[in-house]
Amino acid sequence: MRRRVHAVRVAGLPGRDAPAGPLLLAANHVSWWDGFVLREAQRVLRPGAPLYTLMSEAELGRFPFFRRLGVVGIDGASPSSVTRALRLLEARLRERPDSVVVFFPQGRIWPSHRRPLGFRRGVELFARRLPVLVLPVGVHAEPLHTVSPTFFVSMGDPLDGAPEAAALERRVEAQLDAIHAFLAAHGEDAPRAWPGPHAPLPPARETVPEAP
Repeated sequence: MRRRVHAVRVAGLPGRDAPAGPLLLAANHVSWWDGFVLREAQRVLRPGAPLYTLMSEAELGRFPFFRRLGVVGIDGASPSSVTRALRLLEARLRERPDSVVVFFPQGRIWPSHRRPLGFRRGVELFARRLPVLVLPVGVHAEPLHTVSPTFFVSMGDPLDGAPEAAALERRVEAQLDAIHAFLAAHGEDAPRAWPGPHAPLPPARETVPEAP
C-alpha cells in the first residue's frame, strides 16, 4: 500500500473520552485499498486492537492471504454464511472488547459522489446482533498533484443503538459531502490544511471554496 497510496488523511476520530467496547466502522467503498486505508485509521483510533473486515467470499477466494489480516468472508445470499460470520465475530469480540469491525454496506465499489450511496440492509443485522457502537465513515480518493492517490477519511459521531441502513447512509453521505467541500475549498493544499485525526471536518454548508 505504501507504494501505491500517497497518503491517508483522517479526521473526526473519537477522542480519549470515546465510549469503550467494540466499534463497527460503516464506510462507503471506493477502491480495492479501502480495507488497508481503514486499517491506517484504526491504528490511530485504537492502536494494537484487533481489526476484522467483512469481505465477500468470492473476493476472499481471489485473495486468500487477506484472512491473515483479519478478513472475514461472507456470502450475503447465504443465510448460513451470514450466521457463521456473526458467530465468529461474536466470539472474537468477547475475547477482545476493544476490537474494530469494518463493514462496507454498499457491497461493491462505487464513486464517492454517487447519491444515494446504495447501502444494503445487511449492515442492520450486524449492528443489531453484535455489541458494537456504529461509526459512519466517509472515504474518498483524490490524486491531487501525485500519481498515486491520497485517501481522505472522515468519521461522524457514533450512532446510538442499531441504526437503519438508510439513516446510516445519510450520515456517511454527510461525511463525504464535507470531504468534497473541503477539497473544493483547498484544492491541492487540502492535505496541508487537513484538521488532523481527532478534529472534525466542518459540514459542507460551512465550507466556502476559495475565490479563483
